[in-house]
Amino acid sequence: MIEMFHKGGPLMYPLLIGSVLMIAVAVERAFHFVGTKVNSRLIASVGRLVQTKEFDGALGEIRSSGDPVSLIVGEVIRLRERPREAIENDVSLKGEQILEKLGKNLHLLGLIGRLSPMLGLLGTVTGMVKAFQMVAGSRSLVEPAMLANGIWEALLTTVAGLFIAIPALVFQHFYEERLKAIAFDMKHYGEEFISLLGERR
Repeated sequence: MIEMFHKGGPLMYPLLIGSVLMIAVAVERAFHFVGTKVNSRLIASVGRLVQTKEFDGALGEIRSSGDPVSLIVGEVIRLRERPREAIENDVSLKGEQILEKLGKNLHLLGLIGRLSPMLGLLGTVTGMVKAFQMVAGSRSLVEPAMLANGIWEALLTTVAGLFIAIPALVFQHFYEERLKAIAFDMKHYGEEFISLLGERR
């Protein structure tokens, strides 16, 4: 494996850095997305407490959970005395802050996913140029094995680039879709509790 890495040429080093960075971002974001699923049982319990105007109890239950929907619902309850429009604006801002925090560094996955194949292709092209230069400069009879050896070594960077790009783009897609789902849930439950509080006034 190490021998093949060195045969790939100098562009294997930035590809190696890209692979390490991709894994680091994917794992780091995974820790942030753990626990973002809606706790339906908690939300239902908080809803019942809001209906009976037990707001302190509702906030106490919310504090036991740190998922995005619970944070939004807690914000709605804390701002319950304000006009509906003000609550909606503040909750919208809170939601944007949560999504921005969860989406941090996801652009790096996209960048790595787009750049890695290009770096791999560049390595392949430069490697093939060198292979053909060797063939052109050879004064003896050119054997097919000589050319084939140069070409397969040149193709190593393209293979490496694709091995990095594919999981990077898969991770980016997965996390972005998860962000969309979280954004929908926050909006849905936020509006639901705003309306519920409006009915309790």
